Amino acid sequence: MEPQSGNGDDAVARARELVRAEQFGPAIELLREHLGAHPDDGIAWRRLAGALIGFGEHAAAVDAAGRAIEINPEDVAAYRYRALALLMLNRDGDSYADAKRAVELAPDDHEALSLLARNVVEVDRDVARFKELIQRALTVNPDSAPARHLARQYRRLHRRTLIVAMHLVTLPAAIVLLFGWFAVDTGRSMDARWMVWPCLVALAATLVRGVFTWSARGVPPMLTLPQASAAASAAGIVAAGAGYGATRGVPAAAVLGLTAVAISGVFGLLLLLRSRRTAQPPVRRIYDWP
Repeated sequence: MEPQSGNGDDAVARARELVRAEQFGPAIELLREHLGAHPDDGIAWRRLAGALIGFGEHAAAVDAAGRAIEINPEDVAAYRYRALALLMLNRDGDSYADAKRAVELAPDDHEALSLLARNVVEVDRDVARFKELIQRALTVNPDSAPARHLARQYRRLHRRTLIVAMHLVTLPAAIVLLFGWFAVDTGRSMDARWMVWPCLVALAATLVRGVFTWSARGVPPMLTLPQASAAASAAGIVAAGAGYGATRGVPAAAVLGLTAVAISGVFGLLLLLRSRRTAQPPVRRIYDWP
């Protein structure tokens, strides 16, 4: 049972209803007025944090949730709010710590489990742990909006990651082989087919994959460095193999392969940086307002 606010006044309860109705501005004003007279009301500070998150003032929400935690170090909802606000500020490491603490305090809190899962996949890139946490959240509450939202996002993200990894293999190899074909083809040699046909197949496959993954547009890939490195190596092998088949020369094949590795590696690193900068935090409206 939730403890009552400090003076028994119904201002905190009214603020909760305002927040649930997404009238965040009036709720913030009401809670700040109440806290002016009752600064030790931990529930009011926690609900102020929730209202501030809804209003988009995430830095202020971090401070308000912190005050609630100072008053009651075992306030699970306050840890959740602070974790969510920190996530909105892209402070993933701090958010991870708060989400982890919330789960320690309440192992069956489906929202805390979802927040921790979001941080695990972003900070640790631990897909297995992410799946475990989401499954736990859905076991506790099969209708958990945060857990279901993250599960859908993960499926889209995973599909997008596979497609991007395949692009990192095929496109650099196709580019290198296309330019290599112009250098090798004399109009007489049939060996040039070793270059032009892999290039055309790769470009056709890229178009087909683009059609079937249209719904995943805008979802940043969750590439890891080993995945990007493996894709670059595969691109190099494809380019080198096709180059050797066309030229029968090891030096030319090596140049083509290393060039494909370099192109794929650069694009892979750029995508790694982009995925970390553009990863979207959970939608705030899927979380409850306790």
